[in-house]
Amino acid sequence: MDNDHPPFTFRAVQNFVAAVEAQSVTRAAHRLGTSPSSVSQQLTSLEAALGARLIERSARQFRLTRAGALFLDPAKALLDNIGAAKATLVLADQSPPLNLRFASIEELDATVTAPWLLKLADRFPKAALSLTGGASHENHDALSSRAVDMTLAVDTVAKVDWVERHPILRDPFILVTAKGADMTDSPMIRYELELAIGRQIEAQLRRTGPVPARGFAFSTNQALFAMTAELGGWAITTALAYLGTPLARDLVDAKPLHIPRFSRRLELHSRAGALGDLPRIIAGDLRTCIADRIIPDAAARLGFLGDEMQIIQES
Repeated sequence: MDNDHPPFTFRAVQNFVAAVEAQSVTRAAHRLGTSPSSVSQQLTSLEAALGARLIERSARQFRLTRAGALFLDPAKALLDNIGAAKATLVLADQSPPLNLRFASIEELDATVTAPWLLKLADRFPKAALSLTGGASHENHDALSSRAVDMTLAVDTVAKVDWVERHPILRDPFILVTAKGADMTDSPMIRYELELAIGRQIEAQLRRTGPVPARGFAFSTNQALFAMTAELGGWAITTALAYLGTPLARDLVDAKPLHIPRFSRRLELHSRAGALGDLPRIIAGDLRTCIADRIIPDAAARLGFLGDEMQIIQES
């Protein structure tokens, strides 16, 4: 072997893509669980193996060269192909070990996340599972930058061809009010407009009549329900948010919408083709957990919804 040309390695490609997407060697190292010096060494080895400078990097600058820009898409494709190949092996005999990183939404934390991950751990005993939480648009960004492998998000944030989408649940919107209160002269409490749920609610209000004046707005369900109770106000949320938020039923009353009904759709997202058949199987396990943990509670506590809250099967 010619010692002037180090071997081309998967690890080096992984470090290159992480560095480009993080726009920083230090941030790439944090994402990969390694040191900045190790990432820099891998980048140097890759450039030597290819015989081309890929990244101009210094204390003040981090940018792709022309060669780096040409190599980026094939590098991403290589990572996805290797990921799909490993997924095929996992599904065949549960080896080799596989790291699966998820980003979820707060609505599932108290009811579904733990049994779902335990179900996955039982199905894939050699898989290392990790989960972070965030809003749907934050989870989409994490998937785009390869910080996670799969996300739970609403359907309005992934209308792009690189996202593979697996439907999970139709989640209807509902009205909540302070205990024993009605909506007469009561203030509306809102979600922040940076959230997909906040924008969807505002769009429906504009379509159906006068829009209440803006006041308090929040980015979490718990804060929204707490302020609704404190002010004697009202808010529009979803059945899943109400059922999945600890103490929500102690803070607010759930009621049918006073405007035409609408809903959102919860989906499992992955990078298209990057994990073979794993996302479809994992989505099926999630549907089972929601059917066991959420749907009966919805029938008991939100009977006015009828069958509006539904598990969505793959087409």
